[in-house]
Amino acid sequence: MRKILIFMLLLFASCETDLDLRPKMQISTEEAFSNRENVQAALTGCYDALQLQHYYGRNLVIVGDLASDNSIANGTKVEYYDVDKNSLLANNILVEGIWADIYVAINRVNYMLFKLRDVTFLSEDELKSYKGELHFLRALHYYNLVRLYGGVPLKLLPTLNDSHENSLPRSSADDVYNQIIADLESARLNISNTLSERATVEAATALLASIALTRGNAENAIQYANQVLQIVPVLETSYDALFSSNTAPGREILFYVPFSATDKNRLAEYNFPNTLGGRHENAPSSVLINIDSSDKRKALIAASHGDKYYTKKYADLTTGSDRVIVLRTAEMYLIRAEANYQIDSVGNLGMILSDINAIRNRAGLPQVASGTFTSLRNIIEREKQIEFAFEGKRWFDLIRTGRAVDLIPTVTQPWQMLFPIPLSEILTNTKISIEDQNEGY
Repeated sequence: MRKILIFMLLLFASCETDLDLRPKMQISTEEAFSNRENVQAALTGCYDALQLQHYYGRNLVIVGDLASDNSIANGTKVEYYDVDKNSLLANNILVEGIWADIYVAINRVNYMLFKLRDVTFLSEDELKSYKGELHFLRALHYYNLVRLYGGVPLKLLPTLNDSHENSLPRSSADDVYNQIIADLESARLNISNTLSERATVEAATALLASIALTRGNAENAIQYANQVLQIVPVLETSYDALFSSNTAPGREILFYVPFSATDKNRLAEYNFPNTLGGRHENAPSSVLINIDSSDKRKALIAASHGDKYYTKKYADLTTGSDRVIVLRTAEMYLIRAEANYQIDSVGNLGMILSDINAIRNRAGLPQVASGTFTSLRNIIEREKQIEFAFEGKRWFDLIRTGRAVDLIPTVTQPWQMLFPIPLSEILTNTKISIEDQNEGY
């Protein structure tokens, strides 16, 4: 029986040749959706795509801080230095790899959605929930793409070969966002799963809150953040516990990517100094090193070994089993605070202070009792920077607020807030030419 590659069932080996994707398993199309077990395996394959090395397995997480003022390139990889200097070329390995890995993830989702149309042995509720989870994943993938690259090809059907017929032009950023929102609304209506290592209704709603804030819709951001916090208002008592691989994820974590010895990430290796067995490619900037010593978060964010500083949020050098958190309720508090700030109403002051202080209380910092709206903006920005340091969010916050030009010396032009469209895409996609490249590249 002739076998063909099914993209969502591929597991990829980690390798130093950054675009070398090596399939470990194949399955025939006749078997892939023939029973409940194989459907579940296909769904697992869709989640496994999050673990790819250029995605949450390493580079998306690192780039989200390295492009910002949170961290600095400190090792041997030239591509990291280019991100750190905000001096990117279209053939940068990270620019190419993040794009490629996210589209691998999108294709797995699209293939499974396509094949589920013919599945008859699952109940209607089961099918709805599977599709809801897949829509959440596709929304997350496109959200990461559109924030990094702007408008991108909007692929909603599976690509089964490398034919030029599969080429699509760039869609506008607005069209991409419209699809993201549609996918998330579908996810919220249909998901029945409640495990935070898979998509949940709360995770979909939290992502909508982030999107609303990114697009300047403060009222919607507050509405979605409220919906999440009404169901899951808790913060972990200990900040450290969020990142400990020895503790089960608590309720604060809305969605995370699990890793294990067989499906490892290399974040600890790339963050730890050489003297502790790491590569120290990504090191805290002076901004994080100089966090107030009374802040309980500093011990994880900017630990020291001799004269070397590093993050301990990912500390499992041996097995690479640290979970990577994508969404948590702390972000909802700060999204709500920022959205209330954007509405610019004195009546929102009490809520803003309450949300800021929920985060500061856990960090062991004194409460903010009052402040002008200008000072509150800076406090919210600072709390976000510290709270989510090394979780890959800082760059997205700075480009969302337009503050990258103000705070990052190497960002001098607005066009630097988008990555270039990868050269490989321009060379192979017949619907995208050099004239479609982002400004400045």
